Amino acid sequence: MAQGDHSLEELRDEIDRIDDALHDLLMRRTEVSRQVRQAKGDVPAVIRPAREVQVLRRLLSRHAGSLPGAVLVRIWREIFSDSLAQQGPFTVAVVSDDKDVVLTGLARDHFGVLTPIQEYGSALRVVNAVAEGEASVGLIPPPEHESDDPWWRYLARQGDDVPRIISRLPLAAAATPANPAGQSGIMIALVPPESSGEDASFLIVETRNHMSRGALKDLFEKSGLSPRNIYVQRNGGAAGGDGLLMVELPGFITDDDERLKTLLETQGERLNGLWVAGSYPLPFQAAPLTDPRAALKEREKT
Repeated sequence: MAQGDHSLEELRDEIDRIDDALHDLLMRRTEVSRQVRQAKGDVPAVIRPAREVQVLRRLLSRHAGSLPGAVLVRIWREIFSDSLAQQGPFTVAVVSDDKDVVLTGLARDHFGVLTPIQEYGSALRVVNAVAEGEASVGLIPPPEHESDDPWWRYLARQGDDVPRIISRLPLAAAATPANPAGQSGIMIALVPPESSGEDASFLIVETRNHMSRGALKDLFEKSGLSPRNIYVQRNGGAAGGDGLLMVELPGFITDDDERLKTLLETQGERLNGLWVAGSYPLPFQAAPLTDPRAALKEREKT
């Protein structure tokens, strides 16, 4: 019988067999996740955004057929979230304030239908909730280019209780029913960032005297670093300096990066401090992944 000659009943039977196979694999995956928790012992669940993105990149690289890539990502996001839940308590803190910043939908879209989400009235309260262990991760608005009291200045120190940037959402930049405004957010946690292979990083710099964005950009470029964005705290630095700035850079950067050592060796007299605030895997940009509606339109043409 040719492939196109199957009866409707036969096709439905085939779908039932596929559903059973998928269900068996999902149950097996959940059991393995529980075994991971047993192997770790009594420790909190640890999110690994870089590892999750690597898995999604691998799946998308082998993906074929008419199923949109965005749907594939959505399915695996639910699977990842359940795996975290199987490994221990996991909660998300988000900003929901009076400035039309509501990240709950974005968090729900990323972390799944069952993950507990707690709303806070400001980014600072989310930072504190993560620092004090009230939440596993926090989701806060992206930095503004100029701000009197930016949330990121509270990351300008060392310590195990200092959250670090570990991801940027959404992974697929599209307006969805859960995020109709297409908002984006920065994810923070008390875990060290990991490289996904395609990343961007944030540094916080305090200068001894006022320094323009252009001057700071030149300073970084002399050390082999190329800033993508520079964000400024308008009212000065935390240690009495005249400038506190956050710099977004391409690539995965850690405290022992040789370029940072060069920067401190050659420009140290101009700086009060420098902190690596974290990094994030680059979100997916390729169509039709970024817009499921575009994929639907393409399917309607065929």
